[in-house]
Amino acid sequence: MKQRILLAGYCANRGGWLLLAVCQFFLLPLVCWLYGLPLQPVLYASIIMATAFLLFAAVDFWRYACRIRSIERQKAQAPFGDWDFPPHGLEEKLFLEILTKVRSYYQEEEQRREREKAAAVQYYALWSHQAKTPLAAIRLLLQEEHPDRNALEQSLFQAQQYVDMALQYQRLNDSANDLLLRRCSLERIVKQAAKEVSTLFIYKKVGLVLGDLKKEVLTDSKWLQFVIAQLLTNAVKYTPSGSVSVWCEGEVLYIRDTGIGIRPEDLPRIFEWGYTGCNGHKQSRSTGIGLNLCKRALGMLGHTIVIRSQPGCGTTVEVGLSRRELENE
Repeated sequence: MKQRILLAGYCANRGGWLLLAVCQFFLLPLVCWLYGLPLQPVLYASIIMATAFLLFAAVDFWRYACRIRSIERQKAQAPFGDWDFPPHGLEEKLFLEILTKVRSYYQEEEQRREREKAAAVQYYALWSHQAKTPLAAIRLLLQEEHPDRNALEQSLFQAQQYVDMALQYQRLNDSANDLLLRRCSLERIVKQAAKEVSTLFIYKKVGLVLGDLKKEVLTDSKWLQFVIAQLLTNAVKYTPSGSVSVWCEGEVLYIRDTGIGIRPEDLPRIFEWGYTGCNGHKQSRSTGIGLNLCKRALGMLGHTIVIRSQPGCGTTVEVGLSRRELENE
């Protein structure tokens, strides 16, 4: 930075102190002259004070210039470089603390975006691989002279589910603009979700038992329907025979199946991204993403989810429908 600009900045920064010092140099001789006192001793004292002041101002200007140049270097490293100058005074210290908090916030945001980007790349790589399975099955079935209609519908249903999951994944990243809260009929949402996955129930020959669902809930119907459809799909997928029951008690929606259950060591991790567990490894079409999306969606809605299961004794999913101090829109 040019010396002229530095000097102008220094004068603007220290202007009040400079003006006060200059006034003091002239004030004492003026008072002595008005009262008729000898001026020579006063002039000597004023010259000594002015010399000391000029030396102090030169050192202070040098320090000021060093700090300004240090800040200029720091600006080239913004926003993530380390601060290479100590704060001078309380005001600069407080200002530096504000800048540090702002920088930390943007660093966390940048890291969050990087994690989301990595997760998206991982998801779509897995999604594209899994989506090929039902499409390949449809291609093979259509090559037969008399294709199995049930198998064809099953493959179409799976392909549609993969598409729906991709859309819901995108919506989760823009949930603030997509969420619409209102009073909805739980029975209607459950029946629509059941209709959505009815092909899978028919293909697996698994019964669906609907209990008492006469309740209104404050929620987003599209998101809750997506979650229930995913939970019903999981229930049917891991139920070789028997039935899936759905009912509501108080503020909790229960979905219980008579399937193979979940091992105790897998239960703590079933909501992790991409985790399939022992059952998932046996199911070649399992992605380990559905439950993660369900938990994220329910968290966005203010609902909760708990899964209880034992191997060979089926699985019960408990969806808490109460909301945490959220208003109806």
